[in-house]
Amino acid sequence: MSTATTYTMASFLSATLILSTLSVAAPFPAEEVGADGHGWATPPNASKPIEPSLSELYGVKFIPVPSITLGAIDVDAALIEDEMTPQPAPLRFAIPRPVNVSVADGQWIDVPGGRLWRLAVTATDSTCNRLHLSGLSLGDGESLFLVNTGDIEQFVGPLTSTGSFETGEAWGLFAQGQSSRIEWFVPDFKDRAELPFTSVEISHGYRDVFSAAIGADEGGVAGNCHNAPLCFPTWANQSAATVRLAFGGGYLCSGQVMATTAADATPYCSTANHCISTQADANSCQYLFNFRNSSCGGGISAGTTVTGGNLTDTWSTSDCTLMMIRAEIPATTYFVGWLTTTAANAAASTCLHHPGGAAQAISFGTKISNPICGSTSYWTGMSWTNGITEPGSSGSGIYRNSDQKLYGVLTCGSSSCQNPGGDDGYGRWDAAVSATGGNFAAFLAAGSDDAQEPNDTCTAPRAIVPGTPLTGLVCKSTDPDFYSFTVPSGSTATMSLTFIDANGDIDAELFTTCGATAVASALGNANNENFTWTNTGAATTAVLRVFLFTDTRNEYSMTVSVSTPPDPPPANNECAGAVVLPLGSTTVTTALATNSAIALATTCIDGGTTVMYKDVWYRLTAPFTGTMTVSTCNGSAFDSRLAVYPTTCPTASTQSIACDDDTTGCSGGSTSVTWNVTVGTQYLVRLGGKTSMASGFATLTVTGVPAAPPCPEDLNGDGTVDGADLALMLNYWGSAAGDVNGSGTTDGTDLGILLSGWGAC
Repeated sequence: MSTATTYTMASFLSATLILSTLSVAAPFPAEEVGADGHGWATPPNASKPIEPSLSELYGVKFIPVPSITLGAIDVDAALIEDEMTPQPAPLRFAIPRPVNVSVADGQWIDVPGGRLWRLAVTATDSTCNRLHLSGLSLGDGESLFLVNTGDIEQFVGPLTSTGSFETGEAWGLFAQGQSSRIEWFVPDFKDRAELPFTSVEISHGYRDVFSAAIGADEGGVAGNCHNAPLCFPTWANQSAATVRLAFGGGYLCSGQVMATTAADATPYCSTANHCISTQADANSCQYLFNFRNSSCGGGISAGTTVTGGNLTDTWSTSDCTLMMIRAEIPATTYFVGWLTTTAANAAASTCLHHPGGAAQAISFGTKISNPICGSTSYWTGMSWTNGITEPGSSGSGIYRNSDQKLYGVLTCGSSSCQNPGGDDGYGRWDAAVSATGGNFAAFLAAGSDDAQEPNDTCTAPRAIVPGTPLTGLVCKSTDPDFYSFTVPSGSTATMSLTFIDANGDIDAELFTTCGATAVASALGNANNENFTWTNTGAATTAVLRVFLFTDTRNEYSMTVSVSTPPDPPPANNECAGAVVLPLGSTTVTTALATNSAIALATTCIDGGTTVMYKDVWYRLTAPFTGTMTVSTCNGSAFDSRLAVYPTTCPTASTQSIACDDDTTGCSGGSTSVTWNVTVGTQYLVRLGGKTSMASGFATLTVTGVPAAPPCPEDLNGDGTVDGADLALMLNYWGSAAGDVNGSGTTDGTDLGILLSGWGAC
């Protein structure tokens, strides 16, 4: 029998933070679940704004969009094909049709930050439609939306990279109307001439599965043989768990959200194997919650639609499938309990389903011994006393009235509004759950978690190493994640989460003290989250809390890094900060210096570039007139270069007075420079490395040789040899004080030199 499409999305379970302990309060009953799955409901939780479509974001919805229009299809032929389809099979309601699309078919609009390309696709006379893209590959900064343009616009997006499934496939939503629109944003820095996908299909609906309604006689059998679930309030919980599944190019079944033994809010959904049995089907699955009468006798509610699932397990032997819904499910979702043994024959039982894809219905009957679809080992039978099932109901659950637990999913049968006495067959859930059968119990014990567990409280976090990416992480509404890491004083911590927000909005907060106010947080409502925090206090161990703001489960990757700012460069890093260089030897270092802008003259280098790397500057005042030498010769731990400049900081490489690189006789690339000096004149000395890796300690030695005086016989230094000098020499006679020839004694020879040099020097 065709299954009615059930659309499941992870139920919203907001974690309640108890600030005194930073622990999460359990949102489900405290009762032990036991071997069988007990049903439970999620409480209401917060919601965040939904990101608008690109047309709405950029305010261009009023601009007409070019359209590719496909003609009508032969509906009668499609219906005949359906009648000839072997059963059991899902209910087909739409046919996928290829669409030839090129860039030229669409419309480019300049928008802030880039360009927007739009194109509508119309399927004439279709009851509903859905777009499907293959080969999707979006570059950095690009995004894409698939927008259904019915009475109420609905969309999937933003899609990035290779799509939400990372397969290059993207599915829009099944919705009423004949048209859908592709919206593609390209940022200014990208130049795209080709479409970011290779093929387009539009599903052409030929059955009306969105406006179809059921009758609602106050709790009794309605004129069209279907009962409104909300006329039976004891089944309101199971009604809140029932979903309509639309998948692939146009198929319908029913399903229901399942509880785990641990009641950890994992959004599992069960249906029939003949409905969904591959990951591709699960990817495309669209879940519709609460498509039913708004009250007993009330109108039909449009319900809540979400899309995308993971195939958890499937077992054809009893026609059962278990999926996990990726997207956010409504906060009112109920998680149904289930049996590990089948119900007894004649057990009063109830089924909630979507007959023909219509609004949700409820049927009542008793379990019979005839399994209908196959052997009693894998199937059980139902005889109806009030209500029936129809194509589209496949995959819906049958519940034992005594405890309202599921024990089978609909496979086949003959009941219909035209044959209300027909019996139906259900695949046995206990066989699918059994370890010797489908072994679904291994998944239903609890949803999978990550290798960082246990890390559920602020006081017992998982210690992580900053800079190490963590992938495959799982965040549950019942199980937030806590991580700890050290942040030194003055360091900056950066946290980055990667996830798909449509699958559950993940937020993060950083604490330095459990129970205190967060020092940093990331509380956005789009894909991914990040924050930075600088520790201005003492070194601390920070605790990061990652939690779900909406939904019950999502997966994420995380990177935490801690960066310590480098030590500041030395005071003499630039010429303006040059420090005094004394005579003699001084130990210096260039390790923290940066490169000054002034290059060296090509005559100053012995190979390599003209850059002096990690250079430092000094000021040297000449104590005499003569020559001075500054040297790292045989005293440098790195390949050094030296340059000397006049008093004023240089503005060009040609202004050096002296320079050298790899001086002959100096080992390890050490250097020595010598230049003429004038007493009292100030000079700039620059020391650096030959390569970007050349820096460190060196012994900088300053020596000098005064120039010989021009008139050694000018004893008083007044520039003239005269009587004053003669008087001094006579006064020094016999001592070394007036010696001008270097003999060590002032004598007649010195007197002769003085007299011969009489006059101005």
